[in-house]
Amino acid sequence: MFEPSRLALAVHGVILSLAAAQAPALAADEPNGQKQAPGEATLPVVTVTGTAPGDSGYLAKKSGTATKTDTPLFETPQSITVVTAEQIRDQASPNLQEVLRYAAGVRNELYGVDNRGDYVSMRGSQETTMLLDGMRLPLTGSWGVIRTEPYAFDRIEVLRGPSSIIAGENDPGGVVNLVSKRPQPEVAREIGVRFGNDSLKEVHADMTGPLNEDRSLLYRLVVLGKESDTQVKHADEKRALFAPSLTWRPNARDSFTVYGEYQYDRSKNTNAFLGLAGTLQPAPHGPISSDLFIGEPGWDRYGGTRQRVGYAVDVALNDAWQLRHNLRYDHVDGLMKSMYAGWWDGFVNADGASDPNGEYMTRYWYVNKEKSRVTTSDLLLQGDLQTGAVKHKLLFGIDATVHAGSAASAEEMGPPLNVYAPVYGVFPEPNPEGMVPNETRIRRVGVLAQDQMKFGDALSVRAGVRHDKVRNTAIGSPTVKNSATSINLGVVYEVQPGLAPYASYSESFTPVAGTDAEGRAFKPKQGEQLEAGLKWAPASLPVQASASVFTLKEKNRLANDPNNVNFNIQLGEARTRGVEAELKAELASWSLLGNYSYTRARATAGTYGGDLDASQQIEGIPEHQASAWAIYNFGGGFRFGGGARYIGRSGDGTGNIFVPHATLMDAMASYENGNWRFAFNLNNLADKDYIATCLARGDCWFGQRRKVVLTADYRW
Repeated sequence: MFEPSRLALAVHGVILSLAAAQAPALAADEPNGQKQAPGEATLPVVTVTGTAPGDSGYLAKKSGTATKTDTPLFETPQSITVVTAEQIRDQASPNLQEVLRYAAGVRNELYGVDNRGDYVSMRGSQETTMLLDGMRLPLTGSWGVIRTEPYAFDRIEVLRGPSSIIAGENDPGGVVNLVSKRPQPEVAREIGVRFGNDSLKEVHADMTGPLNEDRSLLYRLVVLGKESDTQVKHADEKRALFAPSLTWRPNARDSFTVYGEYQYDRSKNTNAFLGLAGTLQPAPHGPISSDLFIGEPGWDRYGGTRQRVGYAVDVALNDAWQLRHNLRYDHVDGLMKSMYAGWWDGFVNADGASDPNGEYMTRYWYVNKEKSRVTTSDLLLQGDLQTGAVKHKLLFGIDATVHAGSAASAEEMGPPLNVYAPVYGVFPEPNPEGMVPNETRIRRVGVLAQDQMKFGDALSVRAGVRHDKVRNTAIGSPTVKNSATSINLGVVYEVQPGLAPYASYSESFTPVAGTDAEGRAFKPKQGEQLEAGLKWAPASLPVQASASVFTLKEKNRLANDPNNVNFNIQLGEARTRGVEAELKAELASWSLLGNYSYTRARATAGTYGGDLDASQQIEGIPEHQASAWAIYNFGGGFRFGGGARYIGRSGDGTGNIFVPHATLMDAMASYENGNWRFAFNLNNLADKDYIATCLARGDCWFGQRRKVVLTADYRW
């Protein structure tokens, strides 16, 4: 079994071997190419690892997420947020949900403290599409998902609204693009450790640089190992990550990169599916503790392994045209063995009979074993041309995904558990035999064309069109075929230097695999959005600000089935209107973030029925959210600050149940001296015990309690 101490030894060995391999290249790093004289002690220049080119502190200048080209954020006619490596580091975010806490329009903790996956919503959507380096990142399936590790990324980009033109099939709320750490020409190396409450122990390393004197061969290695408990008793977590990459640059314009990744996750489930009584509402024996583990400690398991290989080719055909090709293969094996509470039964006695004054709840065990093999590829041709006074950035492309998966599951009722004084191990552990896997095959091909036009220095226009075809086959069932054409239009006009209003129209299309509890196949989800806004980025100040208004229509949205925890239902239509504002700044000694979101999301249950009230906010989505983060640099290596997060009241979609608002405080302090950096983070400073979400079907989820993290990094 994986142990951090063993990984630390492995990291140490890798560092020594790479340092030896770099000896020829380091000579080229010395001033004027001179060799170091014997006996001289010269310290190497220390470069901060994990900073993407063009990023400065919390500010980013460009992004390729919205257009698949390297486009200034100021000229992008959509709302986009870039979470830089420095922000991720300062906030000590251990998972993607927490990375996005300070991004406008993003709702994390959709299911509270839930380590099954990174469940976030944007602009009231039911889920969010994930991209990895610009290509769609499919989930393993229903369960067995291997979560992403923030330490592996240079930046994380959040694009709001339908974006099929760049992502193919994607959810209407938007996409999150994870930008991987890749080889850099400058030497930068880091090794660190992290400790915290809940017995957190972590070791990590990130190293990059040239492997030869002319810097044509570059490497990068990202390694991480950690284990910890959680706020839920018995629900521990372990992870190992190994991600090497190699780049060959034969000249200044062409590059060839190959990469691999191995990640192992093993955890026990933090979710419990508790009812209203004892969480949001009073119970005869008082509130249920947020550290309750509902399963069986010796049997419960979640996670698996992910093996990834891929390559990226970037070739300049001439001064005007560039060809890019990417291919990635993911091999994922996931397993879930867990139990959940039968909240619909209320409290029961020790024999499972209904008892309003009981201390027990019924439990159901569930096993799901999944395998997924996913190949994703794209081929893009980009041309930079000019016709008269108009500059064109043309993009033509084709991309495809082949997804082969299988899932086998079993479920039965188990013994009840005393949720106030739990006793485990009182029944034989489930060992389901003869689970028959359901096999699926998904093939998707999409073609796109886009023109980004620049009229003079002030007016930027974007127009794009895309067509997708999808074949979804469940072995033993008829093949389901879907196709759609999506368009994207946008305009940005710089009315004065650094100030530009914009407007855009965008569409999305997402085939939905699976069926509801009655065996009815789901219809594809479709989205349409109108957005208008204002961007401010003065050349004389390190400030970026934006404000936007939008209206989003989503057809065939999925929702939790109120009568069956393992299935969804499909709604007729959801409409979301909202306002978002965001500010980022690096002013003097201050690093600042701030945002506010108003989201009015309504749904009709017109397709398959349900209890949702069209006049009520969609379940789990607050109308109001806001956050602010400020760090002050005192000089001498000392930085101190913190943040506040406001999560507004949310409901269950029926108008009967409402979760109160919550305000959470975070704090951070760091000290840098030479090659060393030390940091101290407190998230949920006051250790507020709060309810994150309650759903229409009647179950509630606890929010994240206080996290304490100490970090020490050495860079050379």
